[in-house]
Amino acid sequence: MLIFQRGRILAAAIVILATHFMGVGQPLAQAQPVSILIVRHAETDTSQPTLPLTAAGRERGKLLVETLQGIKFTHVFASHTTRAREMVDAIASAHGLTVIQLPVPGSNLEGKPVTDQTTRRAPIEPISAALLKLPPGSVALAALNSENIFAILNRLGVPVAQAGQSCATGSMCVPCTDNSCYPKTYDRLWHLVREPGRDAPLAFIELRYATGWRSSER
Repeated sequence: MLIFQRGRILAAAIVILATHFMGVGQPLAQAQPVSILIVRHAETDTSQPTLPLTAAGRERGKLLVETLQGIKFTHVFASHTTRAREMVDAIASAHGLTVIQLPVPGSNLEGKPVTDQTTRRAPIEPISAALLKLPPGSVALAALNSENIFAILNRLGVPVAQAGQSCATGSMCVPCTDNSCYPKTYDRLWHLVREPGRDAPLAFIELRYATGWRSSER
């Protein structure tokens, strides 16, 4: 029986999926896809106005660091919320990157400053635009909110399920574009591989982390 450490198989799967679409034999400038990982922030402290991560949320954040330790990120994004930024601060720091929050906290949006109370729908357009403009070969991580994850995935080319239908496991599909159908968990991780200039993603997969991994061989 083989017991694998948490996250090791997941990280390997992400790397394999990204490199599988490198397009061997094509010119290098055209061969490098863009790899995007999207995660929701972890558990939050609702007793505070900025809704920061709780102790449990910070522990989940550490598990995300462990899960993605084999990935070399070139960009790290987050929504304007404190909890989303906290989710990826450690990963950005480990790669010498600054978390790019969109919309920018403190900036002006519809005549009001952007704060943690600004609608979580606000990041849909700016985050989507930033991810769509990433140069070939980029590997990006984005920490978002349940209200905007599916909408952003849709902007990146993942189609929405037809009315009354659900997304089958392994399908390239999101069930809706708001949080009315969002899974009531914090352990989901979406990986999307795009070719710059192409509308449809090359690959799309929903994964889970922080639940441990186990494989047995008899």
